Amino acid sequence: SALLTPNNRFAHRCHAMASTTAAGISQEDACRLFGRIADKVLLMDESAGDCCHSGCDGCPWRYSFSVLEAVSPKWLPTYTKKRINDREHVPKLVEELWAGDREVDREAFVSRLVALEYVQPIGPALPAAERIALKKSPGVSEEAAGALFDALAQGVESLTATAASKVLLEWADGKDGLMFDEFAERLGAA
Repeated sequence: SALLTPNNRFAHRCHAMASTTAAGISQEDACRLFGRIADKVLLMDESAGDCCHSGCDGCPWRYSFSVLEAVSPKWLPTYTKKRINDREHVPKLVEELWAGDREVDREAFVSRLVALEYVQPIGPALPAAERIALKKSPGVSEEAAGALFDALAQGVESLTATAASKVLLEWADGKDGLMFDEFAERLGAA
């Protein structure tokens, strides 16, 4: 078996999951979905605002941050809206797929998701050739978008942003957001 180095550990885990998830979605389609709905910002623990960020021994907020930011989409927030101090964040998923609607059905969810622009996210450990192929052909299939709706809706015909966020929160084991590998793994288990 190949040596697992930091550079190939994720690729090996993806390979072990098989090239197609249980929902019938390839890792490339999982990346295409994530690149449409992931955010560059994640609001975290509000109490971290009490931290002076000096690395004080014994400080309960020492390794807590109230806001995480990245140069490219990296997280899928598990909240519908969050405010920390004077900063408010509505995740792209909520803003774009619900677009002010209380709930969406499968058809609206799929059409809105497929229409979103793909932005290469941070996280997928894809070989250079696959990253280039994704840039050249970033479209996601209606089947993959529908599989995401089905995984989030859990059998209901229309979905609220709050219900979707609750499922994402379960997928994230109670954390404020999912990263790509968690998203792909959970989507595969759906």
